[in-house]
Amino acid sequence: MHFCMGRVTLRGMHDWDDLRFVLAVARAGSNSAAAQLLGVAQPTVGRRIAALEGRLGAKLFEQLPTGQRLSATGKRLISHAERMEEEALSVERVAAGRDVGLRGRVTITASEWLIGSVLGPALAPFCAANTELELELLADVRHLSLARREADIALRPSKFGQDGVLQRQVATVGFGLYASDAYLAKHGVPDFSLNCAGHALIAMSESLTQIPDLEWLGRCASEARVALRTNGRAPMATMAQSGLGMACLPRFVGDASPGLRLLRAPLPPERALFLGAHRDARSVPRVRATITFLTSALERLKAALCPRADYD
Repeated sequence: MHFCMGRVTLRGMHDWDDLRFVLAVARAGSNSAAAQLLGVAQPTVGRRIAALEGRLGAKLFEQLPTGQRLSATGKRLISHAERMEEEALSVERVAAGRDVGLRGRVTITASEWLIGSVLGPALAPFCAANTELELELLADVRHLSLARREADIALRPSKFGQDGVLQRQVATVGFGLYASDAYLAKHGVPDFSLNCAGHALIAMSESLTQIPDLEWLGRCASEARVALRTNGRAPMATMAQSGLGMACLPRFVGDASPGLRLLRAPLPPERALFLGAHRDARSVPRVRATITFLTSALERLKAALCPRADYD
């Protein structure tokens, strides 16, 4: 592999080890954040970037008060670095597929409630039947990259936009508004014609995106105050059980939470759930078998994931 950009010349795959530091800083915005992504010490990032700049005879980043941004040379270099990254990852994906059969690790990423309440229990018989398979379940609020092999399989309530990702809708997730008997005894049943005036909400963190209940609660509970926020549905359910407020939860979580009552709210939201995997990873037997099992398991849970509006 040979790239030439004026004075900037890169040869060979050994340069990829340097360029991954450039990509990390460009994506994270600072040496310290890049160090966390790469799992190295912050001084290591600075040394590797400085050494590469010395060999190239060009500055790749401009120093800002809040971190670093790509220089003009860095911007020209980054597209080449991204292509080298894709080549390196493609080699890794091919190498990972050499082991035939259900052996090795498969990494699945999804929201914390899906992993804790749905995937973990559903995968138990699959793990028992395939003892040489190691499943890693990552509950991460970030959308991990399938192209960069941060995960083999991802489940998300929205379509994937990455190149090379094969995807399909595997379920529909229904939501509902829940409150504990203790909360209702103290505050009464909310009046949705008054947009839940006088009531308290347990809401998702505003730092998260594509949250299905934000717009809905804005329509039907705009007069309720937000008592607290969190970034997970499981803690929301726990806090609702303690009587702190009403919480919009996946029906699969809310219906299974003792002490919570499903409220008769207008047109609660539903979200399509998509399963995605990179096309290279999907050709690996252990990944393909895991996808097949997950798809069947979620089909069997269809009624529980999106039940009819059944009220007490």
